[in-house]
Amino acid sequence: MMEQPRRSLAHEAEEAVRRLRGVSAVRVDLGEDGAIARVHVLASAERSPKVIVADVIATLAAQFGVSLEPGHVRVAGLRPGQAESGPSPVRSRLKSVGLTVSRLRSSAEVRVQLEHDGLIYEGAASGPNAASHLLELVAQATLRAVETYLRADALFVVQSATAVLAGAHQIALVVVSWLGPDEETLSGSAVVRNDAREAMVHATLDAINRTVLGLGTR
Repeated sequence: MMEQPRRSLAHEAEEAVRRLRGVSAVRVDLGEDGAIARVHVLASAERSPKVIVADVIATLAAQFGVSLEPGHVRVAGLRPGQAESGPSPVRSRLKSVGLTVSRLRSSAEVRVQLEHDGLIYEGAASGPNAASHLLELVAQATLRAVETYLRADALFVVQSATAVLAGAHQIALVVVSWLGPDEETLSGSAVVRNDAREAMVHATLDAINRTVLGLGTR
């Protein structure tokens, strides 16, 4: 019986924040008590994150009587001009140019480098040094590199990353959550040519390609 009011509060708060100048997308998280706990905003480059945070806090206080601290509002910024024109698909803009795996005892670190217009964007992820976990680390590092390119933070979360046999081919598969205004589940795949880790980079880009294309128009 309480689920509908919780959804309505989040929806109404998102609509209010989305009307603010410079806001491209927003997601409102509710706490266990049903109150607004955190706000995630994707903003254009025309206004500074500090100004957007202040506007969000003031808007929610005025319309919903909510008192939030600046740390409760997370703002990710689009690249300058991105909101006006919108990016083309990730695969035409970002190219995988580097993948390194470092192991030390029971831990491993993966670094992925993506290139666009001569600039390198790197993402890193670390975790247990286990073969079953390595492809997930590759997917995580790829997403961190994409977020570096977007000048954003915590937009994507890896749900699963694996390689499966389909007929005579091995396929890298990944499932990703996009933490946008409405959380979406995305999936991507790529045929393993020589290295399953390299294929996982391409599968991850495949999963988020359409979402990144739409960031500039939301």
